[in-house]
This record gives sequence, C-alpha cells and structure tokens, in this order.
Amino acid sequence: MKKFIYLMTGVALAAGVSSCVDTEKPVFQEPTTFTVNAPALQNEYLATTGDMEDKSTFVLTCSQPDYGFAAKANYNAQMSLTGEFKDEVKDEDGAVVTPATYVTLANQDVNNAVMQLRTYNLAVGMCSLLGIDSEEAWDEYIADGGQVEGFKVYFRATCEIAGVAGSFIASNNVVTYNNVALSYAVPTAGMIYIVGDVGEVSFATPDETNKEIYQRDYALIEPEIGCKIYAGTFTLRATEEVHAGATGVDYTTQFRFFTELVGWDKPAYEIASAEGNFYVEDITGAFSDGANLGSTWTGNGVNGDGNWGIYLAEPTEVTIAVSLVDKPKVYIKVGKYDVTIAPDASGINEPVFNEPEAAE
Repeated sequence: MKKFIYLMTGVALAAGVSSCVDTEKPVFQEPTTFTVNAPALQNEYLATTGDMEDKSTFVLTCSQPDYGFAAKANYNAQMSLTGEFKDEVKDEDGAVVTPATYVTLANQDVNNAVMQLRTYNLAVGMCSLLGIDSEEAWDEYIADGGQVEGFKVYFRATCEIAGVAGSFIASNNVVTYNNVALSYAVPTAGMIYIVGDVGEVSFATPDETNKEIYQRDYALIEPEIGCKIYAGTFTLRATEEVHAGATGVDYTTQFRFFTELVGWDKPAYEIASAEGNFYVEDITGAFSDGANLGSTWTGNGVNGDGNWGIYLAEPTEVTIAVSLVDKPKVYIKVGKYDVTIAPDASGINEPVFNEPEAAE
C-alpha cells in the first residue's frame, strides 16, 4: 500500500511539473544585436541580370536575433553602394526631400535565414541607386564611362516577426560582395497586343514596321509589373463595316492577341482561339448579356492563329484582360473599366474589372 501511495504521489508531482511547463508562455523581448555573416564567395565575380524572368540567386546568411524564444521570422536584405544605410527624409507634406541610401532586396524564402536573393533584383537596386531609370539614362551612363564591372556592394540583413511591434532589427554589421557586375535593369510593365478589327486599321501586320501604332493604340499593359495579366480598353468595329457580304461565323468582328510583334504565322507568339489560321470561333452567344454594357465573356486561349468573333451592330467599347499566369485565359467586359489584380479562391491572381474613377 505504501509503495502504491508513493507511486501516486510521484505521478501527481510529475503531473504538476508538466502542468507548469505546459502553461508557460514565451515572453517577447526586443533584440539588441543581430549579425549577418560575411559571404564565403564575397571576392568571386557576381554577375547580375537584366532579365526579369531570370531566377538566379546569390546567398547571404544570418542567425535569428534573440527574441526570447525561437520565432517564425521574416528575413530580408538591404543593399548600398556606399556603405551608408540612411532612411529617406520627407517634408511635412510627405514629399521625399532626401532619398534613402539603400534598397531592400526580398528574400525568395522569407522565413529562411539562409537568404536567397535574386541577381535581377540586385541589378534593379544598383540601377536605382545610380539614378538609372530608363534606357536613355543607361545609354548616357555608359557614354560617360560609367562603371560596369567590379562594384563593391554593401549588405546588411533585417529580421522581423510579422505583426509584432518592436521586432524589426537590422544587422549591427555590414558585409560586402566585392566583384559585382552591373546590368541594365529597370522594371517596366509588360505588354501584349490585340490584332484584329479594332481601331482605325483592321489586322495591321503585327511586326516592327507597325510597332509605334501597336504600342500606342493596341497594347494591353500589365496593371502591376510582372503580374503577367494584361489589360486595355478598345473600340471594336461594327461588323458590317469590316466584313460586309460575309456569312456565318465570318460575319463577325474578329481579333486575337500577339505577345510580340513578329509578323504572321508565328503561333508561339499568339494567344488565339482553337480554330485554324484566320478561322473564327463565334463567341457572340456566349456573352452574359449580348453586346450590352457590363456583359461579360471569359474563355481559354491557345498558342495558335485562330480568331475570336463577335457580331456587333455598331462600334462597341470593350475592356479586355488576358492572363498568362498559367494557361492563356481571356476576359472581356463590354464598356470601359479599370483593371486591378486580386487572388481568386485558390490564390491565383486574376483580373478585377472596376468602374473607372471619375475625372476631377
């Protein structure tokens, strides 16, 4: 009986200790020190790229600052060409008086202290700090003998627990990569082109000879740089005006899209219906409310050279978005709308058609 009592007493004590441990909560403390490690390859040649699609990276490493417990934190880097890391200064109206002397580089695996930083973003940051904001500025920089090779670039790491005030800290030390090459990299919104019965000229040859016309009048442009969704508002011509005498599906206002101005018969650069070359998929009856304002149609595209067609009794303004996020998808809404980007229920970005803001 005594052994049983002693045993039960021991279990109770152990349970009490366990209970105390289980109810302890981590106590946050603001960190005061944080270190980024000198790169092992800091003296090796580091090439950058001006290609937004190039996913190549370089590495910076650090360890988590002392928050009082092991936390899921966000790690990023800041870069400078001078070794100074001064924040921008704004006046009382919010206008920037003195720009920051550094640029933030996003870690491609934000919760990993072994930071993967894109060489494209490094090139963008270098150009920004050098004041290179256009091809003209780049050409002038090169003409003036601007440095391209052998840059010494300074870095520090940052760490923060999302949503926790006082958790942000920048590393106390600065490290360098000592042999960095500069590439021209200024992010610009991508564009594709509508080709067809639109505007003043139907089916103008989509090549370099008509580049100015297409970029001015027939371009669908990314609302957000790099989003791979392109949007624009166009006036589709009345069917009788452009295809008088045609019959069947050919008696429609027709169009498709080109991702580059490379001329005809280049299906790899076209977003089209699944029909054959210049054959027509009539989508008139698939619109939610005919050609009336607000009527919509959404459909899949292919890399091909077929047209879509709509019967229009009169010239009609439409807003079109083309998504190349995954497989090509085309969205059309009758009327003029502003297009923004938002994730759908599965987290994939898609276009959102908004009433245009009233002019002041």
